[in-house]
Amino acid sequence: MFIAISLMLFALSSCTADYYYAGSYLNKFERGKDDATERIYVSLPREVYHTNSSLNDIPGFMLMSEYEQDSVIASKTAILDKVNDDIFLSQFTSYFLYTLSQFCVPIILVQDPSELPKADDQHLVVDLAQIEIEELLEPQRADFSTRKGYYYFYDYDLRHLAVNLWLRFDASDSADVYFLGNGVDETFHGTVVSLDEGQAKMKTQFERINVNDAYRLARELGTHCATLYVERLVTEHVRRVKGTNDWYFIYNPAGNYFDDMILYEKGIKESFIPVK
Repeated sequence: MFIAISLMLFALSSCTADYYYAGSYLNKFERGKDDATERIYVSLPREVYHTNSSLNDIPGFMLMSEYEQDSVIASKTAILDKVNDDIFLSQFTSYFLYTLSQFCVPIILVQDPSELPKADDQHLVVDLAQIEIEELLEPQRADFSTRKGYYYFYDYDLRHLAVNLWLRFDASDSADVYFLGNGVDETFHGTVVSLDEGQAKMKTQFERINVNDAYRLARELGTHCATLYVERLVTEHVRRVKGTNDWYFIYNPAGNYFDDMILYEKGIKESFIPVK
């Protein structure tokens, strides 16, 4: 019992100390203290990559004529060709910068990634190197067997849409690359109305996705990316100050405060994904 109580008191003491260091870091920027000298240098993506992953499963696609390829691409594409890249980038960057601005650390935009400063305690760097819209049309099958052993199926397609981001926290060519993504899937509901020669006829209802979902995903990813970036900055700041850190901070940009802590290993795992 004594050992258990001692361990609990130690954990509470550790939490309190970590909250103090994290809160002090926020406070100095909110109050404009003289030691609030850090700056965040941001390089934003300047183009959008369009990827239709459905084409990976087309046999002999690269051997087709240009006309045949265009025909296949058109049959597999419903969203990519409708996305306005300027609107998409505007949605992503405006939500990213607005959320990051709640942190109160001055933001300096750098047009050319090669001109980003070397990351250190005063120069906080994020290079949003590449952003991609990915569309994928996946074949699906609803199937079942009757009690008498007869097999029936119904084939249909569902579309997946994703927004993918690759970023670095330093400007050097050897800097680690991280990934963050967001996606949405279509859904299908079906009711069997008749059975005939192995195939089921169904009354179907689809919840389709469209170009507006691409813009929504861009906004959500911008907000999420900025939030995770602040969490990473402050968590690593506390880690440097203490020499160790058992906790990962959960950031609330709406109020510019940390409303929870989880174990460091769990938080880092759920944050940006290192690209191997």
